[in-house]
Amino acid sequence: MQKIKIISSEPETRFKTYLNPFHLVMRLNRYKQLLWQFIWWEINDRYRGSALGILWTIIVPLLRLSVYTFVFSILLGGRNIIWGLDSNFAVGKMIFCGVVMFSVFSETVGKASRLMWINKSYVKNIAFPLAIIPVTLTGVAVVQSLIGMGVLVVLELFSSGSLHWTLIYLPLVYLPLIFFVTGISWILATVGAFNRDINNLMQSLIQLLFFLSGVIFPLDRLLAMVPHKWAWILRINIISSVIDDARRVIFEGQGPDWFWLKINLLCTMILLIIGYACFMSYKKDFADAI
Repeated sequence: MQKIKIISSEPETRFKTYLNPFHLVMRLNRYKQLLWQFIWWEINDRYRGSALGILWTIIVPLLRLSVYTFVFSILLGGRNIIWGLDSNFAVGKMIFCGVVMFSVFSETVGKASRLMWINKSYVKNIAFPLAIIPVTLTGVAVVQSLIGMGVLVVLELFSSGSLHWTLIYLPLVYLPLIFFVTGISWILATVGAFNRDINNLMQSLIQLLFFLSGVIFPLDRLLAMVPHKWAWILRINIISSVIDDARRVIFEGQGPDWFWLKINLLCTMILLIIGYACFMSYKKDFADAI
């Protein structure tokens, strides 16, 4: 029997055409209303049927903050040994900040490779803009993270009595993280459509990066373990740099590390464009693979 191939309704475009950043911006702008609707539907769907509904987005961060404070500061004594801070609550806030930022990465990368299989009905629909599905995943993770960050900022205000003006840099700190996870999600969604084993690999990688990204300890402790000339290898870990910058602007009243922020922005923008080009180049074959 002859194999039936589903052909996209869009004209075939060369890979290098998708490397044009304006192509990416124009496509996202074209479907921005649909993208926001998908993000809103996904967030509502997570809490549909629960008694407390959207309030869980506030309750869960508070519960996590309590657990991190008890385990890593009180039980393991990390307040003096690792962090050198005055209170257990301060340690809990530092760790919680790291977890909130890391969750953007873990939520997206942990699901990205299965996106095309989960959304088979959209893949079979030749008129549907598949490229917005990984972006929706990133959007939901960022919204969840911002809610947790809002809880953290409110707690910082009540505990310290004021907020540092450097908090205005927080959206800029999020930017390389958003570019990074979106680009990775496009690549993983492409690979995952043809090879489902990639999901198991990414789950293990997420657990490894949790301990190598300065989530539960300061980045300085990790940098002190390697010679200075090799420190750049640890700093190219986008996640650790983003977490460190978030702590700087929220708790320390300092601006982000501008040198590494510029490098991270440049690298993640390149990754974003490459990820988009890979996804768009292979999406016409997804229906056959799935």
